[in-house]
Amino acid sequence: MVQLAPSAPRAHRNASPSVRGRGGIQKRKAGGTRVDKDGDLVMDPTIAADKRRAARSQLGGSGPSRGQGNGRATGGPPRGADAGLIKAQQAIIRGLNAKSSQANVLESRMTAAGTRLQIEGLSSSKAAANPDGGMESLLAFLERKASAMDTNSNKAVKITKSLKRGDLIIITAGPEDVERIKWLDNFSFAGATLSIKPYELKPDKVGDKKKEDVSPKAQETKEQLRSVLATRYNADLKLLDLSALAKDAGLIQMGVFDGTTTTSKIFPALMVVCDGLFKTRQEKRDAIVSVTLADNELSDVADVSELAQTFPDIQNLDLSRNRISQLDSLDSWGNRLRNITTLILTGNPIEPQLPSLQAELLKKYPRLEILNGIQFRTPEQVATALEVAKFPIGNAPPDFRDVGQVGENFIRQFVVLYDTNRSALLTNFYDDQSVVSTSINMSAPRGATRNTVIIPPWQPYTKFSRNLVKINNLPTQLSRRHRGSQAINTLWTALPATRHPDISTQADKYLIECNPLPGLVDPTGQSPRGVDGLIITMHGEFEEQNDKQEQHLRSFSRTFVLGPGGPGGPPIRVVSDMMNLRAWAPLASARNMAAEPVTAPAPVAATGNPQQEAMTVQLVERTGMTPNYAVLCLTETGWDLEKAFVAFQLNRVCLHFSSSIPSIINKFIG
Repeated sequence: MVQLAPSAPRAHRNASPSVRGRGGIQKRKAGGTRVDKDGDLVMDPTIAADKRRAARSQLGGSGPSRGQGNGRATGGPPRGADAGLIKAQQAIIRGLNAKSSQANVLESRMTAAGTRLQIEGLSSSKAAANPDGGMESLLAFLERKASAMDTNSNKAVKITKSLKRGDLIIITAGPEDVERIKWLDNFSFAGATLSIKPYELKPDKVGDKKKEDVSPKAQETKEQLRSVLATRYNADLKLLDLSALAKDAGLIQMGVFDGTTTTSKIFPALMVVCDGLFKTRQEKRDAIVSVTLADNELSDVADVSELAQTFPDIQNLDLSRNRISQLDSLDSWGNRLRNITTLILTGNPIEPQLPSLQAELLKKYPRLEILNGIQFRTPEQVATALEVAKFPIGNAPPDFRDVGQVGENFIRQFVVLYDTNRSALLTNFYDDQSVVSTSINMSAPRGATRNTVIIPPWQPYTKFSRNLVKINNLPTQLSRRHRGSQAINTLWTALPATRHPDISTQADKYLIECNPLPGLVDPTGQSPRGVDGLIITMHGEFEEQNDKQEQHLRSFSRTFVLGPGGPGGPPIRVVSDMMNLRAWAPLASARNMAAEPVTAPAPVAATGNPQQEAMTVQLVERTGMTPNYAVLCLTETGWDLEKAFVAFQLNRVCLHFSSSIPSIINKFIG
């Protein structure tokens, strides 16, 4: 039985704080002081990267204008109009066009509702004695722990700003990260219990500003950018057209260009305005499905990397007619655009290499179906590939090879007695040579789906934990290995009371394996070659009851080694008992991968006609299609090579993003 799951990402921190004084903002990266419009220190590294990238950005170019782009349109007018979707689209249109309204004007992330938390408890912790008052340690703790709380997201939690006011710490993060940090309320940090609550904005405090305090110049710039976006958003197609930015009349009028080129500053600014128009990630999904970045002279995507942060769930992306020559030119987006199903790279130097790069592209975009207008995978094949990727080695059913029901009888008694009478359990199965150890794993994955079960404090177990990854001191390692009934009784008395699911009626709450284990030491000393025993591995959960009479779920894995008892002891004894505890997560389902083969499309039968086969090869070379699709195309055109090539070109144009529908755009903007 194999259960594989990726480890939760951990935030990286490469700078120490610079303390400017009590109550001041903590600076977490060396360099000149940068503040936003609220007067708060900017900690987001992407802002610093703007200046570094300014000299090398090439968002302009000599390509066709936006209205002449050869983009691909996916979707159309919504069918069976969903009331929620229509409401979301109307809200976007109002936000893009209502120049007199302040409702959708971008606000600072430091003052946006729901993105700030206040934390108490640092001043009473041991970390308060640090030179920086413990701020850096606290922030690192919050990011690390919150990242491990939800394995559904591959993105590490990131705190963008921090502010200290007396004993109160105020932090800022994205809305999703804030929700994950909230889960750490009542966690223990450096000997103190943290209190984490939403921050209530008080305008009379230093450093807080109302939206009305935004300078007229900044407000005017936002209005101008929103006007540009209004002409580039197609609500019917859910398309955001960001092609040929250097030729946009509105941007030229704003003076953001130097000659024919624009700086890397304009694209992040557009993304900031877009980000301010949506309250949730779901609103972004409902509004923007396709994005075109055609005709922007991009040699890589470093200068448009913010797209993956602002719209990580887009499905269709057009990069046609740029200067992308290598696959690693897309690395700045990382693995964030995981929902891409259609990718257009026509007119780039990399285009001839694409047939041989499909495997690498699928690593970046696992849902990719259409490349340059050619569908090389069906939705069913994508779904199968994604399912297989979850279980690279299939989870097999439990292997329970008992001997005379010894293992089964032991498990049934253990589950009941550990909850109700641990002294009797010791008497029945443990002796003076039995060894028991306990370890806790605070960073174990919690399943593929969102897991909101609260993690109770680990204090009752930390002083007994024998996690050899965390504890390197040899005397401590040895002292936490409890040998003999008396030592085990002391340990079990100190551990919290538990209640396991009834194994007779809730067997699905457990995964148990049992296998023979030869070569155990003979407690009677009569067999120098050893005796046979059993090794039992048990995965499950239990309810833990603490002093406050609160019940919390924990997951556990327990490994027992059973062998014959010695003279005067129990007939079956526990040689070794190792328990590992972790935050609750659902058990993996048994799955036989051999029974679910991945099926590829049936190959097209050979035509048997040398002339037709030669035409197929020529069409494959000219278009990059697979032989199967080339045969289908030629068959539909009566085996006329030129007609087949024209049909391919027309099909590709139809599949591209439509970036020039004047009537719809005119209707949209007014």
